[in-house]
Amino acid sequence: MVEKSGSASAATEAVDTITLSANLAEVRRVLAGEVKSRITVIKPLEIALRALKDPHRNAVALAEAGALLEQPPPDLTLPTGYQKIVRQLRAVADEKLSELEFAFARDLRETFKEKGLKLGGSPGELVADLFVIKVDMRRKQVEMTFSRQPVTAKKIRLDVEQVLAAYERARRDICERKVDLDKLLQELFEAYQRVLKLTDKQMGTRTSIVDCYRELVLVRQPFAFRKHPSKQSFLDYPKTHFAYDMLHLRRRQKMSHEGHRLNLGTATIDVGSDTARAMFLATGATEGQFIKDLYFTTEK
Repeated sequence: MVEKSGSASAATEAVDTITLSANLAEVRRVLAGEVKSRITVIKPLEIALRALKDPHRNAVALAEAGALLEQPPPDLTLPTGYQKIVRQLRAVADEKLSELEFAFARDLRETFKEKGLKLGGSPGELVADLFVIKVDMRRKQVEMTFSRQPVTAKKIRLDVEQVLAAYERARRDICERKVDLDKLLQELFEAYQRVLKLTDKQMGTRTSIVDCYRELVLVRQPFAFRKHPSKQSFLDYPKTHFAYDMLHLRRRQKMSHEGHRLNLGTATIDVGSDTARAMFLATGATEGQFIKDLYFTTEK
């Protein structure tokens, strides 16, 4: 009997040890989770405290800290007035960012003026001729677009001289090319005919402007590419170039080719945002239309 009792005691002890271990692991998990949740809030708080020593200079850091503090862990118990304090922090950050944005726009306008260039628009969205310059103080960068298409592969640093240089490059690349409008219209007509043939449609049928643009890129390729297609012999024709050339065609009223008139069909609201079905063609820096169809009709 003694031997049996000892065996039972050992089993009980083993079971208790396993249970105790599991319980301790659960306590550790809960406490570790609380520590992690607290650190999630404490780190941006420390950043905000350092940034507030010079809020104007550290406006971006204040904004980033405020954004993080607006989304604390849902299970974390927060001090009374926490949300009010965070709102005040965001208000200070937004004010200082606006001051930085205004100062950057002022300096950029002055730099453009020295070059004989006019820069309009608001501090957050400046306009230089046909180009829109969007300033993002939080990311410390600038995006420059034409016809809602970026004109550079990479974002531009928040630097006055770099923005000016990017604008001058983009203007040369897009607006100062030598374009034979008659030849372009001929190539566009050929691209349209190719789309008709591929879809077994008749002359005058509305076709996708996206499909016509793709065929136009192929039509414009040099003989070297047609003979031996390769990356080296491929002649690029970006959407920014196409959009500018279409703007130039309309401004010069050169919309006819050998008795056929070029027509553009606007897109509906639901189609406009779909880049696979429509293209935005600018008529100015901030004006333009989403175009869905491109087609030629016989002139009478």
